[in-house]
Amino acid sequence: MNDVYLDSLHNSAEDLGDIKRADAAKLSPRDKRQIVVLALLDAAVIVFIGLYLMLTGSADIYKEIKKNAAFDPAVDYYNVADAFAALTPTLNAVSFPEGMQQSFRALYSENADTVGWLKIAGTGIDGVVLQAEDNAFYERRDFYKRDDKRTRVFFADFRNYIGENAASLSKVTILYGHHLTADERIWAELENYKDPEYYKTHPVIEFNTIYGNYKWKVFACMITSSSAEKDGGNLFYYWNPYVTDEQTVAFCTEVLNRSWFVNPAVNIAATDKLLCLSTCNYEISMEDIRCVVFARLVRDGESAEVDVSGTYFNEDRRMPQLWYDQQGLANPYINTPVFGQ
Repeated sequence: MNDVYLDSLHNSAEDLGDIKRADAAKLSPRDKRQIVVLALLDAAVIVFIGLYLMLTGSADIYKEIKKNAAFDPAVDYYNVADAFAALTPTLNAVSFPEGMQQSFRALYSENADTVGWLKIAGTGIDGVVLQAEDNAFYERRDFYKRDDKRTRVFFADFRNYIGENAASLSKVTILYGHHLTADERIWAELENYKDPEYYKTHPVIEFNTIYGNYKWKVFACMITSSSAEKDGGNLFYYWNPYVTDEQTVAFCTEVLNRSWFVNPAVNIAATDKLLCLSTCNYEISMEDIRCVVFARLVRDGESAEVDVSGTYFNEDRRMPQLWYDQQGLANPYINTPVFGQ
């Protein structure tokens, strides 16, 4: 069991469709070569124009400056601040996205897949979040993209949009991480949220993107299946970034029905943005079972403080069918519809 850290992510029909569309949108090698050639031609034209102006126009410009030497200093002829703002800041010859936070520039210069930083105070969950063109790339790679089956990086679902502000974030931002041992203090710690007392001391998650800093109120922790096979033919597609406002309450109700704890003080609104932390769980099966923690974004004008006094243990939570089979119990939810089906 010590050799198992993260089994391959399950792709639903929805995922496969998204992957196919993403592949179709990729540039071919020929397209990339054409873009490079055009960029080089553009650069050559700009250099030529610059040299021409230097050689032919500098004298005229100098004369014009002398003619107007008695200029009024109150007139803003040249705004230095605006000129510098217009320049693209670089580090290690890397161009940064417009609006990116200064604190992320060093990380981004090392790996342009950097999209944020995840932290849960008082835990080992405190590290950079990456995002590739698919969900398999960082399963076995470290921050520097080197092969590493015990990688400790966290990575965002490739379909997520890490927007320039909170409003432009995906409806559900999904972050994945390896299930290493609690001693190694990585995402095995998510399972501690099954205990309401642990939740009470860790009710807030910080997920800051390269564009903004955000806090999220935890409202659920569930053990669920990523395949229909281990849940009686039912699949709860919890890693769905495309939940709509109209579906949000029903989606979160499904999550809460499966949660090990419930805190009525953290309510859900249709317009809420959600954060999903997903990792493997091996208590029931060595594959296709997940431990998932959900949180919602702190709303504008809302305090990040969480009232945990009313939190209670959910004895009637829904579990995967395989769990009931192992316990020799009848599944009371076997005929209960699953969200999205």
